[in-house]
Parts: sequence; structure tokens; C-alpha cells
Amino acid sequence: MAWRTILKQTQRYLDRVQNPYQEGEKLLYSFASQEDLKRWTVFSDHEYGGKSTAELALSDSEPKHALFHGNISSELEGREDASKRMQRSGFAGFNTEDMQGHYLDMEGADSLSFRLKGDGRKYMASVRVDNWIVGETSHDVWQAFLFVRKGGWQDVTIPMHKFLQTHKGRLVETRSEMNIHRILSLGISTASLGDVKQDGPFSLGIQNIKAKMQDVTPYDD
Repeated sequence: MAWRTILKQTQRYLDRVQNPYQEGEKLLYSFASQEDLKRWTVFSDHEYGGKSTAELALSDSEPKHALFHGNISSELEGREDASKRMQRSGFAGFNTEDMQGHYLDMEGADSLSFRLKGDGRKYMASVRVDNWIVGETSHDVWQAFLFVRKGGWQDVTIPMHKFLQTHKGRLVETRSEMNIHRILSLGISTASLGDVKQDGPFSLGIQNIKAKMQDVTPYDD
């Protein structure tokens, strides 16, 4: 009997090592404290001559969460160098800080889940991975729409295969597989570009980001 118990315990340990997300999900990032927010960087077109503004700050309301808010503008500041520095304006977002040579390994996970409170705008989730061919300076980013309804809190789950590879904002037509073992950063953004005109204020609440295994809520096409 003792040997059977040891064998079962050993098998459970090996299962956990080989499949770290087998219990359904793993918390990757929370947004409940100032310390949590230090792991993120906010960006917008304002850095390049645009007029958009953005901030990621803790909310005073419960449950504990952060608020990504600001204003999207497609206009330029009017400086002579602005049009030369920018090909397009009207965007803002936030992503994780540089991991200083470390990677987020999502082995065993097949989707990302975002706990969000939307405002009716369209948002984009992004995943930047290490490119072993050209190195970490690659501009390749994997992106997918975050379809979040306006109103209360909801979990938006995106299967990893729904992320499409982009290069400097343009879709890469050649299909390749994302390297989920060497993730450099995660991010969320919103924009007013092309047919998607979204100038004006925005406000997105976020509680956490999780990695999930199978049997997740389907992602609507």
C-alpha cells in the first residue's frame, strides 16, 4: 500500500512539473496595488508629436483594480517635425516593463484571460516574443482584439491561436507559430486608425491577467 501511495504522489508531482497550468489557470498579473502598477509602462502618440493622453492608475472603488484612462486624438501638435516623426496618430496603451533578460514561459497554457470593465471602445491585446533570428529588437508583435462589452466586470478569454503576427502595426501574411516559451511582454492598447475612428475619452478597468488551460469560455469571432 505504501508503494502505491508513493507512486501516486510521484505521478502527481511529475504532472505538475510537466503541465504547470493543469488545474485550469494561473495568475500572471494583478492590478491591486501601486507595486503591481510599477511593472507596467504607459505609452501614447504624444511621445511622437500626437495629442493623445493616457494614464494607468489605481481606482478608489472596489473590487481593487487599475483604471487605464485618457483621451485619444488623431490630431498632431502642429510642430513642424511632428509629421516627419509620425506616420499615424491616435493611439495609447500600456505594456509590461522590460524583463531584463528573463522571459514569461506559458508552457501548458492555451489562452490568456483578462478581467475587464469596458467602456464600449475596441481594445487590442498584444504579446511580444523573443525572435531568435533577429534578436530582441524585433518589431514583431502578436495581437488580438479584446471584445469587451460596456458595463460590468467580465472575463475576456483569447485562445493563443487567435493572436495574429504583426510588424510595426501591419499584419504579417506568412503564418507562423508564436513562441509561448519566450514571451517578452504583454500589453493592451486602443487606437483611432483607419476605419476604426475612436477619438475621444476612454476608460478601461482591469483586475488581472491569467493564463488558462483547456475548457475555457469560447472566444467569439
